[in-house]
Amino acid sequence: MRYVADVPYTRRFFKELTPAWLDFTALICGFEPPRRDGGFHWCELGCGQGVSAALLAATHPAAHVFAIDMMPEHIAYGERLCRDAGIANATFLALDFAAADRREMPRFDYIVAHGVYTWVDETAKADLRRFIHRNLKPGGLVYLSYNSQPGWAADMPVQHLLAAFAERAEGDGLARFAEADRRVGALAEAGAHGLRDGRIGSDWQRLRETLPPAYFPHEFLVPWRPIAVTEMRRDMASIGLTPIGSATIRENVDPYMLHPKAREALAEFRDPDTRELVRDHFLAKQFRRDVFGLQPRRLNENLSRRLLAEACYMLSKPPVSEDYTMTTDAGTVRFDNPVVRRILEFLSAGPRSLTQLLDEGHSIGDLVANILVLAAAERIRPVAPDPVPVTSVNTVLQGRMDGPEALSFLALPNGTALELTEGQIRQLQDRNALPAELVDWSGLSA
Repeated sequence: MRYVADVPYTRRFFKELTPAWLDFTALICGFEPPRRDGGFHWCELGCGQGVSAALLAATHPAAHVFAIDMMPEHIAYGERLCRDAGIANATFLALDFAAADRREMPRFDYIVAHGVYTWVDETAKADLRRFIHRNLKPGGLVYLSYNSQPGWAADMPVQHLLAAFAERAEGDGLARFAEADRRVGALAEAGAHGLRDGRIGSDWQRLRETLPPAYFPHEFLVPWRPIAVTEMRRDMASIGLTPIGSATIRENVDPYMLHPKAREALAEFRDPDTRELVRDHFLAKQFRRDVFGLQPRRLNENLSRRLLAEACYMLSKPPVSEDYTMTTDAGTVRFDNPVVRRILEFLSAGPRSLTQLLDEGHSIGDLVANILVLAAAERIRPVAPDPVPVTSVNTVLQGRMDGPEALSFLALPNGTALELTEGQIRQLQDRNALPAELVDWSGLSA
């Protein structure tokens, strides 16, 4: 089986796919992001049901958004969402990667593929690479998230067994996965304890209870093979791409992720690819969000800092927390200081650039260092600088928060989206209103 094509995938929005987030990743790693003053071209390969593409188009009206997926049902959902919400700058195409590569396309500033590369076979991977090679602009960015080694090593046996059992079961993907899961569970109960030794296996029951049923056939019944970062970098180098960094912001800073002894051991490795591979072994990396660039231009430190200060940021959640710590593999990172407190206070009034804080006497070095730690701790996030109206789009989204096509996101004015909890969805449905602190924080009252 190359793909699960009889069960639609879950409907999700991923903030890491937004241009502001990808630009921020490039800047903190010392590279120039794409220039997009007059708009930009963005493409998602394997877009699923197109929620990220639709909401990105809605919140970036000057952009040209393309979303490609081989399942017509996925594409139909994205098209219906855009049609109902009046989103006119998104193009959805029901194509596999080979067919997409044969189509005339614009040159893209951003090409993204979330959770695709290690879920397709080698032929599809080669088709995806050819599409990127043909259609990415010089200076453009590529985002690829994927299951990685060594973190998946202990879970591969159970995935292989699930796929083998499902191949011999009957029904659609949901039914075949349920039968495979039942059989694996019976084996584990009978003493095959190794089937539950890995990270996923040991947490299996919680995952089954909390994740939507459609997640599991797509995750476990396709021929995925987790790969090492060196394999991914080799594949991307074959089409001329350079590693930029990780869209998981904290992973770009060794002191946030590694204990001193690990950093000391890592310093012995000078080759950047080998160093990253060794680093993944310290972290037992299971999932990576890699960003690559085509002929990316290095920035000097002063320019990079200035652009980071000039970028637009918003609080990642309402300003109610007094916690100034971040827990990582390296332990607890503490960041309570006057600059952090001032940034959070400043952004409590809404999304904005932080350049005004330079006029208050804060040095650009201190400002950028604290922007980085706050982004790594998910207290702030980079967003688009120019807010756009989202009321009509959100009226449509609000009407889709239950039923067979349910989703749980609202568009935010500054180029991203908000995921609602079940309680917030119930309040929105019962009272046609969100909690006041959520409205004030998000800008949805504008």
